Amino acid sequence: MGQHDNLEDARLPVLFFKLRAVTLALGECATPPWWGTGFLDDTGLSFLQRLYPRSFLKAAVEAAGRAACAVHDRATGMVGVYHLFRLPELIESEILRLEPDQADEFPAVLKNALGRPDELLKLLQSMCAGGRAVAATGAKRIGEENRLLTVQGLRETAAVYHAAFKNHSQAFPYFTTDRSG
Repeated sequence: MGQHDNLEDARLPVLFFKLRAVTLALGECATPPWWGTGFLDDTGLSFLQRLYPRSFLKAAVEAAGRAACAVHDRATGMVGVYHLFRLPELIESEILRLEPDQADEFPAVLKNALGRPDELLKLLQSMCAGGRAVAATGAKRIGEENRLLTVQGLRETAAVYHAAFKNHSQAFPYFTTDRSG
């Protein structure tokens, strides 16, 4: 049995990491900011790049993600709930093990978009893969945990964030644990 047997797609940890990075960058530059961090702006990344030359983006996402997790937990609760910043342990451990991919253009594209909400929104829109969400404010249930572990669940999550940032509101998409099994 492989390490991704419970995941629909082995790319999910990378896709979740990228969605986290874009969502965190948008949350930091939103007015008002969704969380009070400054890791995903030019200054924050430059600082972290000196400390962690090969993994500065991962460090920025981890640091800002902790603040975002607390904000999401207040909106959705913590028991029986998963969200972008509190994923099942299987995905979280895979994200932690991710190594920087020198062939991946995402870090450069993200860095170029930092501080430019319109560019960040375009990145987020590409993660929706054409999916759209009704603008919602506050906690928004997407489905159950098994749906979270799919590319479609990730796209639906991205679509909720996209609608929220586009409409200058705060939305917190989440999934519930499957209690029937």
